[in-house]
Amino acid sequence: MDERERSFALMISGAHGMDHFLKRVLPPLVPIWAVAFGFPLWKIGVLLGAQSFGSAIGQAPMGHLSDRYDRRFMLPAGIASIGLGLIVFTAVATVPFPGFEFTLLGVPLSGRFVGMVLALVATGIGSSTVHPTGYPLISQNVSEARKGKVLGTWGSARAFGDGTAPAVVGVALLVVGWQSILVGFGALGAVYAGYLFVSLGSFETHPAEGAKTTAESADGNEPSDSWRADRRTYVYPMVAVFVAFVLQLVATSGATVFLPEFITSEYGYSFSVAGIAVTPASTASFYYSALLLTAGIVQLGTGEFVDRYDHRKVLIGFLAVGSLVLAAIATISFSPVVLFAVLLLLGASLWGLNPARDAIVSDIAPEEREGRTFGYLWTGGLLLASASPAIIGYIGDAASLRQAFLVLAGVVFLSTIPIVLLLSDRIYLDAQPGDVTGAD
Repeated sequence: MDERERSFALMISGAHGMDHFLKRVLPPLVPIWAVAFGFPLWKIGVLLGAQSFGSAIGQAPMGHLSDRYDRRFMLPAGIASIGLGLIVFTAVATVPFPGFEFTLLGVPLSGRFVGMVLALVATGIGSSTVHPTGYPLISQNVSEARKGKVLGTWGSARAFGDGTAPAVVGVALLVVGWQSILVGFGALGAVYAGYLFVSLGSFETHPAEGAKTTAESADGNEPSDSWRADRRTYVYPMVAVFVAFVLQLVATSGATVFLPEFITSEYGYSFSVAGIAVTPASTASFYYSALLLTAGIVQLGTGEFVDRYDHRKVLIGFLAVGSLVLAAIATISFSPVVLFAVLLLLGASLWGLNPARDAIVSDIAPEEREGRTFGYLWTGGLLLASASPAIIGYIGDAASLRQAFLVLAGVVFLSTIPIVLLLSDRIYLDAQPGDVTGAD
């Protein structure tokens, strides 16, 4: 990898990491919000699901825009929107708010709650720019032979962002309130967006002319016929990937939102360091952070696997392990040390698989449709998965979070089935026979 590709990989991966760093500030605050606002778990699930919903409805439009317009403007604007959304959320949640209440489907909802939901929808829409712009930018600026490594770095940065945020929250909660934490994260996002805009100026960010022409043709109902010649090269495999993708997102969304609450309520670990009391909420944040940081490290290795082995088989292995680990967490009580190790394995499996999944999509999607393919994929996946936190919260309220996590284990197992189908020539025919996806 030459210096330019290395610089690009670090820059684009940093943007992905920042996106997840800003979004992952919320789950560690769930135990605090449950007490501060008196919300049941399902209502908190709706709050965090709103972020996924906003990201879902934005992905497809952003995919079309990404295939037509300069991504240098789109990506920084999205990051800035996440930061500003966090600041607005904090203001709505804490500043005196006109009190009104209404009933929706028999459920009373306050104006403040609705305002909080809308603010998080806005952060999700900002986040929806990242994947439809990021993947095509990688294809533009990185050679095919090294794309797997860069996808590994991209996925790893996401996990490092995911993992660093809970650790920062856990430390910050020892000295400041959650309101200050959210405002600080929001301000960081706005400043970083300016830096990203300047950095992208050194790389190719405009859609390729041929891709742009094809995108405009497609919008005029004159799409390219190359992918229609054999549905096994695009349509069938994308349906299979979409089903697997949705199931995976349902599982990770539910686990992401409620894992800190699960650790807090089921184990309640607390201790003191130098006279400072570390609460169960802070301890859960540290455990959660370690899980996601491990995922970041593992994804670097996954990128190497992606460049060497069949992407489908790599993904199946990760999903199988993730399903078993989730089932163990749901049914077995662990000591503090063993729980820590099990959570690291969960992070390595359920979140470490992303480079393999993304490589499969990149292999299937024609270059001129890559932006919108990822856009539609994330739109459908996040839209369906946005209900997961509310559903898992409801199961947690009605039964227990252990039962909810057992359901998630079953969902992960089901997601392996569509990927197994991709191994059949009746479902997936590689349009590029020389590609690494066909290699063992």
